[in-house]
Amino acid sequence: RRTATMALPTSRGLFRSLLRARSVAFKGDPTALSAARVEIRKHFDESKHLGPLEALEKIKEGVEAESFIRLHVVQAVGNERGNYEMRIEPQHVDGEYEAPGRAGGCAGEDGDTKP
Repeated sequence: RRTATMALPTSRGLFRSLLRARSVAFKGDPTALSAARVEIRKHFDESKHLGPLEALEKIKEGVEAESFIRLHVVQAVGNERGNYEMRIEPQHVDGEYEAPGRAGGCAGEDGDTKP
């Protein structure tokens, strides 16, 4: 997590970081990967004319967007039962919640907590 005292990336570094975050978030989904790349490119193209201070603000927004994608975007995939399943990674879970199958357990269908 970046703080105010950490250096911000260059626009090129931010672009690459956003592409990496989208590659992880939408792994195995060519449609989402392509759409995310188009959206990222669009934002950078729209910002080409900005002056240094405005560009700095856009870079800060991009850092927040990269963090959001990396930490909060989880893709759901349909299964054979017609439900959706998500692959929750450790970065998606903060200290307040326990991922299923981790220490502390989770409530099963019958409401019992299983370790």
